[in-house]
Amino acid sequence: MDAQAIVWFVIAAVAAITGARMLFDRYVRRKPGAVQSRGGTTLFAICLFIFAIGAFAAGLISVA
Repeated sequence: MDAQAIVWFVIAAVAAITGARMLFDRYVRRKPGAVQSRGGTTLFAICLFIFAIGAFAAGLISVA
């Protein structure tokens, strides 16, 4: 595995963790800022998950 693949996997992991943390803050902790944003927090978290999937796929492609 080369350095480029590792970078893509790290980017995917960070994006997925950030998205999960945002959803946790919105629906479990119910932080006021996240609740007041209505669907903005959820939409951004979904975009982060889509980006994480793309970065993971790029990592898989760069390994091959």
